Amino acid sequence: MAKISRLFSGRLARILLVLCAGLATTGLLLLAGAWLFYRYAPVSAAGPDTPNAIWAAHKWVGESHSEEVYDEFAGLLTRHRITDVYFHVGPLTGDGSIPQAKYPNARALIAAMRRRAPSIRLHAWIGQVERRGGGPLDLTNAGTRANIARTAGDFINLGFDGIHYNIEPVYSGDPDLLALLDETAPVTRERGKLLSMATDELAPLPGLEYVARLFFRQAGLWRAPYYRDVAARTDQVAVMMYDTAMPFDWLYGTIVAWETWRLREIVGPDTTLFMGVPTYEDEHFGFHPAAENMASGLRGVGIGQWFDGQPAGSKFGAAIYAGWTTDNEEWAVWRRDWLGERDRVAGDTDQPG
Repeated sequence: MAKISRLFSGRLARILLVLCAGLATTGLLLLAGAWLFYRYAPVSAAGPDTPNAIWAAHKWVGESHSEEVYDEFAGLLTRHRITDVYFHVGPLTGDGSIPQAKYPNARALIAAMRRRAPSIRLHAWIGQVERRGGGPLDLTNAGTRANIARTAGDFINLGFDGIHYNIEPVYSGDPDLLALLDETAPVTRERGKLLSMATDELAPLPGLEYVARLFFRQAGLWRAPYYRDVAARTDQVAVMMYDTAMPFDWLYGTIVAWETWRLREIVGPDTTLFMGVPTYEDEHFGFHPAAENMASGLRGVGIGQWFDGQPAGSKFGAAIYAGWTTDNEEWAVWRRDWLGERDRVAGDTDQPG
Protein backbone atom coordinates (compact mmCIF):
# COMPACT_ATOMS: atom_id res chain seq x y z
CA MET A 1 0.00 0.00 0.00
CA ALA A 2 2.82 2.40 0.92
CA LYS A 3 4.57 1.56 -2.35
CA ILE A 4 1.40 2.39 -4.35
CA SER A 5 1.04 5.63 -2.41
CA ARG A 6 4.66 6.61 -3.14
CA LEU A 7 4.18 5.70 -6.81
CA PHE A 8 1.01 7.78 -7.02
CA SER A 9 2.63 10.73 -5.24
CA GLY A 10 5.64 10.61 -7.54
CA ARG A 11 3.49 10.43 -10.63
CA LEU A 12 1.31 13.35 -9.40
CA ALA A 13 4.42 15.41 -8.66
CA ARG A 14 5.73 14.81 -12.18
CA ILE A 15 2.38 15.78 -13.70
CA LEU A 16 2.27 18.99 -11.66
CA LEU A 17 5.87 19.79 -12.62
CA VAL A 18 5.09 19.33 -16.30
CA LEU A 19 1.96 21.48 -16.00
CA CYS A 20 3.83 24.26 -14.22
CA ALA A 21 6.62 24.15 -16.76
CA GLY A 22 4.06 24.27 -19.57
CA LEU A 23 2.26 27.23 -18.03
CA ALA A 24 5.52 29.08 -17.45
CA THR A 25 6.63 28.44 -21.03
CA THR A 26 3.26 29.54 -22.39
CA GLY A 27 3.41 32.69 -20.27
CA LEU A 28 6.90 33.55 -21.48
CA LEU A 29 5.88 32.97 -25.10
CA LEU A 30 2.85 35.24 -24.67
CA LEU A 31 4.99 37.95 -23.11
CA ALA A 32 7.55 37.63 -25.88
CA GLY A 33 4.77 37.82 -28.45
CA ALA A 34 3.37 40.95 -26.79
CA TRP A 35 6.80 42.61 -26.82
CA LEU A 36 7.31 41.81 -30.51
CA PHE A 37 3.78 42.91 -31.36
CA TYR A 38 4.20 46.26 -29.61
CA ARG A 39 7.64 46.95 -31.09
CA TYR A 40 7.06 45.89 -34.69
CA ALA A 41 3.35 45.97 -35.56
CA PRO A 42 2.29 48.65 -38.06
CA VAL A 43 0.76 51.78 -36.60
CA SER A 44 -2.07 53.90 -38.02
CA ALA A 45 -2.30 57.61 -37.22
CA ALA A 46 -5.14 60.10 -37.14
CA GLY A 47 -6.92 60.94 -40.36
CA PRO A 48 -8.05 64.37 -41.58
CA ASP A 49 -11.51 63.92 -40.03
CA THR A 50 -10.38 62.28 -36.78
CA PRO A 51 -11.99 63.85 -33.69
CA ASN A 52 -9.78 64.31 -30.63
CA ALA A 53 -10.66 65.25 -27.06
CA ILE A 54 -9.00 66.58 -23.94
CA TRP A 55 -10.03 66.87 -20.29
CA ALA A 56 -9.52 70.49 -19.15
CA ALA A 57 -9.01 71.91 -15.67
CA HIS A 58 -11.65 73.45 -13.44
CA LYS A 59 -9.86 76.80 -13.56
CA TRP A 60 -11.47 77.59 -16.92
CA VAL A 61 -14.94 77.87 -15.36
CA GLY A 62 -13.78 78.79 -11.86
CA GLU A 63 -11.50 81.75 -12.62
CA SER A 64 -11.40 84.73 -14.97
CA HIS A 65 -8.70 84.91 -17.64
CA SER A 66 -7.14 87.52 -19.86
CA GLU A 67 -7.75 87.77 -23.59
CA GLU A 68 -4.16 86.67 -24.17
CA VAL A 69 -4.70 83.47 -22.15
CA TYR A 70 -7.82 82.64 -24.17
CA ASP A 71 -5.89 83.32 -27.39
CA GLU A 72 -3.15 80.95 -26.30
CA PHE A 73 -5.54 78.23 -25.20
CA ALA A 74 -7.67 78.34 -28.34
CA GLY A 75 -4.55 78.38 -30.49
CA LEU A 76 -3.15 75.33 -28.69
CA LEU A 77 -6.37 73.35 -29.20
CA THR A 78 -6.73 74.35 -32.83
CA ARG A 79 -3.12 73.60 -33.68
CA HIS A 80 -3.39 70.12 -32.19
CA ARG A 81 -6.72 69.34 -33.87
CA ILE A 82 -8.70 69.04 -30.65
CA THR A 83 -12.39 68.89 -31.49
CA ASP A 84 -13.93 68.25 -28.05
CA VAL A 85 -12.98 69.73 -24.67
CA TYR A 86 -14.34 68.34 -21.40
CA PHE A 87 -14.24 71.29 -18.97
CA HIS A 88 -14.44 70.25 -15.35
CA VAL A 89 -17.33 72.25 -13.92
CA GLY A 90 -17.24 71.03 -10.35
CA PRO A 91 -17.85 67.86 -8.41
CA LEU A 92 -21.45 66.98 -7.76
CA THR A 93 -22.68 67.28 -4.21
CA GLY A 94 -24.25 64.24 -2.60
CA ASP A 95 -27.71 65.34 -3.73
CA GLY A 96 -26.67 65.64 -7.39
CA SER A 97 -26.27 69.42 -7.71
CA ILE A 98 -23.35 71.80 -8.34
CA PRO A 99 -23.47 75.24 -6.63
CA GLN A 100 -23.26 78.16 -9.06
CA ALA A 101 -20.34 79.52 -7.07
CA LYS A 102 -18.26 76.67 -8.48
CA TYR A 103 -18.40 77.97 -12.06
CA PRO A 104 -18.61 81.80 -12.11
CA ASN A 105 -16.55 82.06 -15.32
CA ALA A 106 -18.48 79.52 -17.40
CA ARG A 107 -20.34 82.06 -19.57
CA ALA A 108 -17.20 84.08 -20.20
CA LEU A 109 -15.30 80.92 -21.17
CA ILE A 110 -17.96 79.86 -23.65
CA ALA A 111 -18.13 83.33 -25.21
CA ALA A 112 -14.34 83.54 -25.48
CA MET A 113 -14.06 80.12 -27.13
CA ARG A 114 -16.92 80.81 -29.53
CA ARG A 115 -15.07 83.87 -30.83
CA ARG A 116 -11.75 82.08 -31.21
CA ALA A 117 -12.56 78.46 -32.08
CA PRO A 118 -16.25 78.11 -32.94
CA SER A 119 -15.84 74.59 -34.34
CA ILE A 120 -14.55 73.14 -31.06
CA ARG A 121 -17.29 71.47 -29.00
CA LEU A 122 -17.38 72.54 -25.35
CA HIS A 123 -18.65 69.96 -22.85
CA ALA A 124 -19.50 70.35 -19.17
CA TRP A 125 -17.58 67.63 -17.34
CA ILE A 126 -19.74 66.51 -14.41
CA GLY A 127 -18.38 63.93 -12.01
CA GLN A 128 -18.17 62.53 -8.52
CA VAL A 129 -17.21 59.38 -6.63
CA GLU A 130 -20.13 57.01 -6.13
CA ARG A 131 -21.02 55.79 -2.64
CA ARG A 132 -19.62 52.30 -3.19
CA GLY A 133 -16.21 53.91 -3.86
CA GLY A 134 -16.33 55.96 -0.67
CA GLY A 135 -17.88 59.08 -2.21
CA PRO A 136 -21.10 60.98 -1.45
CA LEU A 137 -23.09 60.10 -4.59
CA ASP A 138 -25.82 57.45 -4.56
CA LEU A 139 -27.02 56.64 -8.08
CA THR A 140 -29.56 54.16 -6.73
CA ASN A 141 -31.55 57.15 -5.44
CA ALA A 142 -34.06 58.33 -8.06
CA GLY A 143 -34.13 61.82 -6.59
CA THR A 144 -30.36 62.13 -6.88
CA ARG A 145 -30.47 61.02 -10.52
CA ALA A 146 -33.19 63.57 -11.26
CA ASN A 147 -31.08 66.30 -9.68
CA ILE A 148 -28.06 65.31 -11.78
CA ALA A 149 -30.16 65.52 -14.95
CA ARG A 150 -31.43 68.97 -13.88
CA THR A 151 -27.84 70.03 -13.22
CA ALA A 152 -26.95 68.89 -16.73
CA GLY A 153 -29.77 71.07 -18.03
CA ASP A 154 -28.34 74.08 -16.20
CA PHE A 155 -25.06 73.72 -18.09
CA ILE A 156 -26.81 73.25 -21.42
CA ASN A 157 -28.68 76.49 -20.68
CA LEU A 158 -25.34 78.21 -20.11
CA GLY A 159 -24.34 77.33 -23.67
CA PHE A 160 -22.27 74.16 -23.42
CA ASP A 161 -22.42 71.82 -26.42
CA GLY A 162 -22.69 68.69 -24.34
CA ILE A 163 -22.64 66.94 -20.99
CA HIS A 164 -19.77 64.64 -20.07
CA TYR A 165 -20.35 62.33 -17.12
CA ASN A 166 -17.47 60.88 -15.12
CA ILE A 167 -18.91 58.94 -12.20
CA GLU A 168 -16.78 56.28 -10.53
CA PRO A 169 -16.90 53.48 -9.72
CA VAL A 170 -19.60 52.08 -11.97
CA TYR A 171 -19.52 48.30 -12.07
CA SER A 172 -20.39 46.34 -15.18
CA GLY A 173 -24.12 45.78 -15.45
CA ASP A 174 -25.07 48.64 -13.14
CA PRO A 175 -28.65 49.66 -14.10
CA ASP A 176 -28.53 52.99 -12.26
CA LEU A 177 -26.03 54.58 -14.63
CA LEU A 178 -28.18 53.49 -17.57
CA ALA A 179 -31.18 55.08 -15.85
CA LEU A 180 -29.22 58.33 -15.42
CA LEU A 181 -28.28 58.35 -19.09
CA ASP A 182 -31.91 57.74 -20.06
CA GLU A 183 -33.04 60.61 -17.83
CA THR A 184 -30.40 62.95 -19.28
CA ALA A 185 -31.20 62.20 -22.93
CA PRO A 186 -34.16 64.63 -23.11
CA VAL A 187 -31.83 67.35 -21.78
CA THR A 188 -29.26 66.82 -24.52
CA ARG A 189 -30.48 65.03 -27.61
CA GLU A 190 -33.85 66.76 -27.86
CA ARG A 191 -31.97 70.07 -27.82
CA GLY A 192 -29.33 69.06 -30.34
CA LYS A 193 -26.57 68.67 -27.73
CA LEU A 194 -24.19 65.78 -27.00
CA LEU A 195 -24.12 63.27 -24.16
CA SER A 196 -20.81 61.58 -23.40
CA MET A 197 -19.43 59.27 -20.75
CA ALA A 198 -15.98 58.60 -19.34
CA THR A 199 -15.96 54.81 -19.35
CA ASP A 200 -13.96 52.03 -17.75
CA GLU A 201 -11.74 49.64 -19.62
CA LEU A 202 -13.10 46.49 -21.22
CA ALA A 203 -12.56 43.38 -19.10
CA PRO A 204 -10.08 41.18 -21.02
CA LEU A 205 -11.23 38.02 -19.26
CA PRO A 206 -14.60 37.04 -17.74
CA GLY A 207 -14.65 37.64 -14.01
CA LEU A 208 -11.43 39.67 -13.97
CA GLU A 209 -13.30 42.70 -12.66
CA TYR A 210 -14.01 40.85 -9.42
CA VAL A 211 -10.33 40.05 -8.95
CA ALA A 212 -9.28 43.61 -9.75
CA ARG A 213 -11.74 44.95 -7.22
CA LEU A 214 -9.91 43.11 -4.45
CA PHE A 215 -6.98 45.47 -5.02
CA PHE A 216 -8.64 48.56 -6.50
CA ARG A 217 -11.90 49.64 -4.92
CA GLN A 218 -12.81 51.75 -7.93
CA ALA A 219 -11.98 49.16 -10.58
CA GLY A 220 -14.72 48.90 -13.18
CA LEU A 221 -13.66 46.64 -16.07
CA TRP A 222 -16.89 46.51 -18.03
CA ARG A 223 -18.11 43.53 -20.02
CA ALA A 224 -18.97 43.91 -23.70
CA PRO A 225 -22.80 43.83 -23.35
CA TYR A 226 -22.70 46.65 -20.79
CA TYR A 227 -20.42 48.69 -23.05
CA ARG A 228 -23.00 48.32 -25.82
CA ASP A 229 -25.76 49.45 -23.45
CA VAL A 230 -23.84 52.60 -22.50
CA ALA A 231 -22.79 53.35 -26.09
CA ALA A 232 -26.40 53.04 -27.27
CA ARG A 233 -27.37 55.81 -24.82
CA THR A 234 -24.52 58.23 -25.55
CA ASP A 235 -23.04 60.17 -28.43
CA GLN A 236 -19.46 59.71 -27.24
CA VAL A 237 -17.57 57.37 -24.93
CA ALA A 238 -14.11 58.32 -23.71
CA VAL A 239 -12.25 55.29 -22.35
CA MET A 240 -10.15 55.96 -19.26
CA MET A 241 -7.37 53.80 -20.67
CA TYR A 242 -4.90 54.23 -17.82
CA ASP A 243 -4.25 53.14 -14.23
CA THR A 244 -3.74 49.59 -15.48
CA ALA A 245 -0.83 48.81 -13.08
CA MET A 246 1.26 47.63 -16.06
CA PRO A 247 5.00 47.99 -15.29
CA PHE A 248 6.29 48.17 -18.89
CA ASP A 249 5.34 50.35 -21.85
CA TRP A 250 5.07 47.37 -24.19
CA LEU A 251 2.65 45.58 -21.89
CA TYR A 252 0.53 48.70 -21.49
CA GLY A 253 0.65 49.48 -25.21
CA THR A 254 -0.35 45.93 -26.11
CA ILE A 255 -3.37 46.15 -23.80
CA VAL A 256 -4.33 49.51 -25.31
CA ALA A 257 -4.07 47.98 -28.80
CA TRP A 258 -6.32 45.07 -27.82
CA GLU A 259 -8.86 47.37 -26.15
CA THR A 260 -8.90 49.68 -29.18
CA TRP A 261 -9.48 46.81 -31.58
CA ARG A 262 -12.26 45.25 -29.51
CA LEU A 263 -14.01 48.47 -28.51
CA ARG A 264 -14.24 49.78 -32.05
CA GLU A 265 -16.46 46.81 -32.84
CA ILE A 266 -18.34 46.82 -29.54
CA VAL A 267 -19.17 50.54 -29.44
CA GLY A 268 -20.29 50.48 -33.06
CA PRO A 269 -20.41 53.09 -35.82
CA ASP A 270 -23.04 55.40 -34.33
CA THR A 271 -21.13 56.48 -31.20
CA THR A 272 -17.81 58.32 -31.21
CA LEU A 273 -15.08 56.36 -29.43
CA PHE A 274 -12.18 58.20 -27.81
CA MET A 275 -9.30 56.16 -26.41
CA GLY A 276 -7.82 58.01 -23.44
CA VAL A 277 -4.04 58.42 -23.15
CA PRO A 278 -2.39 59.72 -19.95
CA THR A 279 0.10 62.53 -19.48
CA TYR A 280 0.01 62.80 -15.69
CA GLU A 281 2.87 61.45 -13.58
CA ASP A 282 1.41 60.69 -10.16
CA GLU A 283 3.07 57.31 -9.68
CA HIS A 284 1.34 54.82 -7.40
CA PHE A 285 0.65 51.11 -7.24
CA GLY A 286 -1.80 51.16 -10.12
CA PHE A 287 0.00 53.65 -12.36
CA HIS A 288 3.60 53.82 -13.60
CA PRO A 289 4.25 56.87 -15.82
CA ALA A 290 7.30 55.26 -17.42
CA ALA A 291 4.95 52.58 -18.74
CA GLU A 292 1.69 54.50 -19.22
CA ASN A 293 2.27 57.73 -21.11
CA MET A 294 1.49 59.65 -24.27
CA ALA A 295 3.95 57.70 -26.43
CA SER A 296 2.99 54.18 -25.36
CA GLY A 297 -0.71 55.02 -25.28
CA LEU A 298 -0.76 56.49 -28.78
CA ARG A 299 1.29 53.60 -30.13
CA GLY A 300 -1.25 51.18 -28.67
CA VAL A 301 -4.14 53.14 -30.14
CA GLY A 302 -2.41 53.24 -33.53
CA ILE A 303 -1.68 49.51 -33.51
CA GLY A 304 -5.25 48.72 -32.50
CA GLN A 305 -6.58 50.92 -35.28
CA TRP A 306 -4.31 49.23 -37.83
CA PHE A 307 -5.27 45.77 -36.53
CA ASP A 308 -8.96 46.67 -36.75
CA GLY A 309 -8.49 47.47 -40.43
CA GLN A 310 -10.97 50.34 -40.48
CA PRO A 311 -9.97 53.91 -41.39
CA ALA A 312 -9.96 56.45 -38.58
CA GLY A 313 -13.07 58.24 -39.85
CA SER A 314 -15.09 60.79 -37.90
CA LYS A 315 -16.17 58.47 -35.07
CA PHE A 316 -12.83 57.42 -33.62
CA GLY A 317 -10.01 59.36 -32.00
CA ALA A 318 -7.81 59.84 -28.95
CA ALA A 319 -8.43 61.80 -25.75
CA ILE A 320 -5.70 63.35 -23.59
CA TYR A 321 -5.85 63.12 -19.81
CA ALA A 322 -5.22 65.80 -18.96
CA GLY A 323 -4.73 69.28 -20.36
CA TRP A 324 -3.09 70.62 -17.21
CA THR A 325 -0.48 67.84 -17.14
CA THR A 326 0.52 67.84 -20.82
CA ASP A 327 3.88 69.53 -21.34
CA ASN A 328 5.72 70.69 -24.45
CA GLU A 329 7.47 67.39 -25.00
CA GLU A 330 4.20 65.45 -24.80
CA TRP A 331 2.54 67.80 -27.26
CA ALA A 332 5.46 67.13 -29.60
CA VAL A 333 4.83 63.39 -29.25
CA TRP A 334 1.15 63.99 -30.03
CA ARG A 335 2.02 65.88 -33.19
CA ARG A 336 4.59 63.32 -34.30
CA ASP A 337 2.90 60.04 -33.39
CA TRP A 338 -0.77 60.88 -33.83
CA LEU A 339 -1.03 63.83 -36.18
CA GLY A 340 1.93 62.68 -38.31
CA GLU A 341 3.75 66.02 -38.22
CA ARG A 342 7.28 64.68 -38.39
CA ASP A 343 8.91 68.07 -38.74
CA ARG A 344 7.85 69.33 -35.31
CA VAL A 345 10.26 69.44 -32.38
CA ALA A 346 9.77 69.54 -28.64
CA GLY A 347 9.76 72.82 -26.80
CA ASP A 348 7.94 75.06 -29.30
CA THR A 349 4.57 75.48 -27.62
CA ASP A 350 2.95 76.22 -24.30
CA GLN A 351 0.53 74.00 -22.48
CA PRO A 352 -2.37 75.83 -20.79
CA GLY A 353 -5.00 73.26 -19.95
